Amino acid sequence: MRQHLTQEQADEYAVGALDPEEAVRIALHAESCHACARLVAESERVAAVLLFAVDRVAPPPRLRGRVLRAAGLSAPGPLVWTARLIGAGAGVAAIVVAIAALTGLVSVRSQVKDVEQQNELLQAQIDDALSQKVEIAALTQKLDDQAKEAADIRSTSRLDRDLLLALLSPDSNVAEVFSVDENSFAIGRFIWDPEQRRAWFVASRLPKLSDGQAYQLWVNAAGHYISLGSFNADDSGFARFQALIPQGVDGYENAVVTVEAASGVSERSGPAVFVADLANSRR
Repeated sequence: MRQHLTQEQADEYAVGALDPEEAVRIALHAESCHACARLVAESERVAAVLLFAVDRVAPPPRLRGRVLRAAGLSAPGPLVWTARLIGAGAGVAAIVVAIAALTGLVSVRSQVKDVEQQNELLQAQIDDALSQKVEIAALTQKLDDQAKEAADIRSTSRLDRDLLLALLSPDSNVAEVFSVDENSFAIGRFIWDPEQRRAWFVASRLPKLSDGQAYQLWVNAAGHYISLGSFNADDSGFARFQALIPQGVDGYENAVVTVEAASGVSERSGPAVFVADLANSRR
């Protein structure tokens, strides 16, 4: 067999409606032809669905007689009649079953194709929904980023306003901060505002520290250094740090900026990089 199988041949083979020789030829051809093997497998799968989908009903007793009479097998003697009856009845029954199976096979195949088309449509709808979900997620993330950016701008604006008020307040103490390193070009300013109970440190040209280190601001009150917190400069060397003045602290003798561990320390131990003399900075 050189040509490919037709759908009809595959269906007949799947339900056993072919004579043995033809069935053997189709089986041998399917073993060497992948396309025909897939076609036969599909027909067998549909035939199996049909087999388990339809309940088996025993034929009425009179069906055999009508089939035999229609086939002209009622004349022979009892033994011959019995032998022929069994053989002919089985053959006719096989033909009837094969015809019914082929008819059902076509119907089931049509239903299977409808289900496959529905699945494809449903999958397309799911893919479209997922695509829209991704787009919505991207838009939501963009809105979140814009909201965060707006919040950062508002926060920076409040810090600028508070710092400006502190600089303009006649009650604030402003000290020029100088670096203890003669080769450093960093400059800074320390502002203490008792009215707002806040202190600021602003600097430029300040080297950005590596991971694990941070600048820590200390104020000396009554001979004891009190930490106001840690900070770092940005990539441009700019730093702005704001801290609340601790309760019970009403004045400072001086302020120092040291290099400490990034987590901050409770006791001053690192080298000093800035010193501010607040005692001589009263306005």
